[in-house]
Amino acid sequence: MKKVELLYPKLCNIYGESYNVEYLSRCNPEIEVVSTQHGDTPEFASNDVDMIYLGCTTERKQEQIIELLRPYRDRMAELIDKGVIFLVTGNAVEIFGKYIKDDERIIEGLDMFDFYSVRYMKNERHNSQYIGECDGLTFLGHRSQFSFAYGDFDEYFIDIEKGIGMNPDTKREGIRRNNFFGTYSLGPFLILNPLFAKRLLRTMGLEDKLCFEREIIEAYEYRLDELRRTI
Repeated sequence: MKKVELLYPKLCNIYGESYNVEYLSRCNPEIEVVSTQHGDTPEFASNDVDMIYLGCTTERKQEQIIELLRPYRDRMAELIDKGVIFLVTGNAVEIFGKYIKDDERIIEGLDMFDFYSVRYMKNERHNSQYIGECDGLTFLGHRSQFSFAYGDFDEYFIDIEKGIGMNPDTKREGIRRNNFFGTYSLGPFLILNPLFAKRLLRTMGLEDKLCFEREIIEAYEYRLDELRRTI
């Protein structure tokens, strides 16, 4: 069995992010899902896991999650170095940066990646979609956020073809180190990107057959064509 840990699903499921893990488990019965609630000690703290998932949350809950994960920072760094898969979506990526600036307040992050984030809560929410590439795969994503991230992003995930990256002045989207993948994209990222879902299954040593594979890849190709014509 392969163990996938879903972190804090009651706090981090604004756009149905938890279904990323549900979908993987439906693709392969050899996946065991461990749901860790915010009062629990994470499974990864003392046991081996094959993948960790953390999804989008509210700005207030971001701060709570930073403090929940801070005691396990070194353990997470160890797992990243070992090649354990991390998938982090939405504003959860900001938790792993140096800090989050909210007006005059500085919220210290986990400082695992060299970037920082700024909240623009007085502005209108930014909404957009993107097309990008990483390791020969084309990715689709959409975002809805009050904040942007800043830095050199030497460790980034996706080269943007259309749309913006971590902020409007860069075409570098997300963060990546080994098998740690973070993106501002919201919702069911693996359903939007079925070829990446297949790659994650292979990385875990599993058969890469997807649930509803034909239909989901057809939907991906249709959406890709539509976005290339409209973005």
